[in-house]
Amino acid sequence: MIRIRIHPLFLLTLFISGVTGKYLSMILVFLSVLLHELAHILTAFGFGYRATAVELFPFGGVARMDYSLFNDPRAEAVTALAGPVQSGVLALLAKAMQGWFGYLPVCGELLRINLGLAFFNLLPLFPLDGGRVLRAFLATARGYTVATRQAVRLTKYTVAVGIPFSFILVQKTPVPFYLPFLLVFLYMAARKENLFYAYWRQKDRKLQLLKEKGLLPARVWLIDAKRRPGEVLPFLLGKDYHLFLLRDRKGRIFGFFKEEELSSLSGENLSLSFYRLWRKRKGDPFFLSKKVDNP
Repeated sequence: MIRIRIHPLFLLTLFISGVTGKYLSMILVFLSVLLHELAHILTAFGFGYRATAVELFPFGGVARMDYSLFNDPRAEAVTALAGPVQSGVLALLAKAMQGWFGYLPVCGELLRINLGLAFFNLLPLFPLDGGRVLRAFLATARGYTVATRQAVRLTKYTVAVGIPFSFILVQKTPVPFYLPFLLVFLYMAARKENLFYAYWRQKDRKLQLLKEKGLLPARVWLIDAKRRPGEVLPFLLGKDYHLFLLRDRKGRIFGFFKEEELSSLSGENLSLSFYRLWRKRKGDPFFLSKKVDNP
């Protein structure tokens, strides 16, 4: 089941829109972004990949996909393009309805919102759809590690230069007032995405060192079993090997996960708690088989 997560700032924006009387525009933005992300999800399904969640932010949304999709350049490029194409089609439908029924405020707003979604997401900035297409193109010749690094670097430089100019544009042009904040979000999102590929670069190096030397420094982490894999993936960075001990609500340790087991998780498993993952893997000899309390 795909979960919809709404960022607190999105709720704040919705509240402000209601107070200022612009709730209709906000509702149409919500629906347009949701349809945009649904296009990504359905296209990924067509390639055999899954999505775990849709996150809605004040200025857009993100479909959380199976990580394995991002090692398939063709599938990633087509999936990324599906969102702007859907937004463009919806904008054309809104324009056609204006021709059939005359000017309607709803159609005018739908046209404006979806044209903005389509063209903005086609910018070659990561992790926008255009940035993902750029990375997929670069990955066919240079591999995903190099392609991600280059796409993130381009995004950071472009955004760093663009933020000062965005304040000038907001004051002197019809550009939306939230453009500077959107650029800051882009900078932060690009950095977060790059953490995942930074780990993949180091993972192979760690295993190679273990093979050559027969030993590797390790760090042991104690975590509540109610936590999810996405919450501990950032700890996998660094030169040390990582082990995660699972702790129930009474403080008892009942199992563990190895670093490579977490990195191989995909699809719906990414949204499960460690306790549920452990129950699914209960027959594995690496895990204890005694009954534990549900965290």
